[in-house]
Amino acid sequence: MKLIMCIIAAEAMTQLTCKAEIFNAPRSWLKNLSSFTNELLSCPYCVSVWVAGFTAILYTGYEWSWWFILLLVIHRISNVLHDLFMIILNFKIDQILKR
Repeated sequence: MKLIMCIIAAEAMTQLTCKAEIFNAPRSWLKNLSSFTNELLSCPYCVSVWVAGFTAILYTGYEWSWWFILLLVIHRISNVLHDLFMIILNFKIDQILKR
C-alpha cells in the first residue's frame, strides 16, 4: 500500500511541477537557468525520474514525510474524482438534452 501511495504521490508531484499555474514563476526562473533545466522542466517524463528519486528518499527516510505523501495522494485522488464526476455529469446532461 505504501508503494502505491508513493507512486500516486510521485505522479501528483510531477504534474504539479510541470503544469500547475501556481508554480509558473519558480518554473520560469528554473527554466532560464540553463538549457538542461529548460528541457527537464518541459518534459513530465523526465521530471518524473527525479521526483521518483525524491519520493524514494521520503519513503525510506523520514517519519514526517508520510504526511506529505498522504497530502499528495489525497490531492491526486480528489482531482481524478472531480474529473470522473464531470464526465458523468456531462453525460447525464447530454442524455437529458437528447430527450
